[in-house]
Amino acid sequence: MISGILIFNSAGELVISRFYKSDYSRVAAEAFRVKVVIAKNFSSPVMLLNNYSFLYIRSDDLIIVAMTKQNANANLVFAFLYQLIDVFKAYFEGSFNQDSIKSNFVLIYELFDEVIDHGYPQIVATELLKQYIHHGTAQEIKGTAAQHINDTLKITSGITGKTPWREEGKYNYQKNEVYLDVIEQVNVIINQQGKQLSSYCIGKICMKSALSGMPECRFGLNDKVSMEQRHKARGSNKQVSNKESIELEDIRFHKCVQLHKFDQDKTILFIPPDGEFELMSYRINKTQLPFDVSATVQEHGRNRVEYLVRLKARYEAYVVGQDIVVNIPVPSNTSKVDLKCTIGKYVYEPSKHCVEWKINKLAGGASCTIKGDVALTHLIIDKQWSKPPITFQFTVPMWPSSGLKVRFLNVQEPKLNYKSIKWVRYITNGGDYQIRI
Repeated sequence: MISGILIFNSAGELVISRFYKSDYSRVAAEAFRVKVVIAKNFSSPVMLLNNYSFLYIRSDDLIIVAMTKQNANANLVFAFLYQLIDVFKAYFEGSFNQDSIKSNFVLIYELFDEVIDHGYPQIVATELLKQYIHHGTAQEIKGTAAQHINDTLKITSGITGKTPWREEGKYNYQKNEVYLDVIEQVNVIINQQGKQLSSYCIGKICMKSALSGMPECRFGLNDKVSMEQRHKARGSNKQVSNKESIELEDIRFHKCVQLHKFDQDKTILFIPPDGEFELMSYRINKTQLPFDVSATVQEHGRNRVEYLVRLKARYEAYVVGQDIVVNIPVPSNTSKVDLKCTIGKYVYEPSKHCVEWKINKLAGGASCTIKGDVALTHLIIDKQWSKPPITFQFTVPMWPSSGLKVRFLNVQEPKLNYKSIKWVRYITNGGDYQIRI
């Protein structure tokens, strides 16, 4: 699939390269260097030159390029390039630049030979690579090699096994716990009449695993497709209501999830890595708004602008919103701000041309207002104020705006047969939240 990997610096010099197939062309590689890297023509991440496809990404002062003559899967190639950078950063203490390459030519060529075999990506798991490709002084490498000389079969099993992200027999906890965080970001645009022009939320489910052995986790949500599947399995003709189910879109899973099981019966089955990782991400087009906002902004001649902004929390009474910041725009020729707020406090930010209304906590169902006048200075040439939208930042713990719920999480480890403790937390944050005035 991939004929070769090329790495250029920002000056257009080829720092290092590795070719895997005989169909590569140095003439085409030189054409890419001249027409793209030297010319700094980075308008498209995929370039077709001399019947070769060049797919590239940028990291620090480097351009990492995959070269192929085949009709390759572009998503797979880009995913591999990003994982390749993560591997290099893991070996070079978090930095991957021209100096680290020049200091580690031999090590990089060893990694090139392991991550790709005849053009096909193979091993990009840093934990596995570090077991048999070591980075350090000659004495450290010699001692490490002697220590692992009897572990060849174990390493081979880890590379060719089904779970390269988790080594069998390595993890043993006295207290087996799983933490789940459902984190959602609300994006809303509301016009002057209070009508929603756009409303959606982007979410992710993060997991922190502290489980012994090789546990198998089964995960369930109240998404529409999986709940309909369960109703059919039970032989029920009852339709799933919109209130109890939601429709997930653009779902992406961690590589530990068994996708064939999800395609068959919508079950999320996986053996989790140890520690923190992102289990899945999603998008939901229908979401509940955490706040009702009404804003009245009236211009009185050239001297004054009158404001009245009302904010009401729509979530339940037992939920408390935190760190709420309402950015209220003011004209650039503002000279004095005289506002009064029922809750919180405000700060005028002249550099941002806005008033930041800060509310530490707001309980569900509560409402608050800010009102007053803004005095203006006269300009030599009057310019019409464009009235930018009011924007929000906030955090609402234990309240998913989409209505997504974790229905169950089962953990089974047949060999150890322990009981695990599960913790679930919901967090809703403000993303691109705009109210036009």
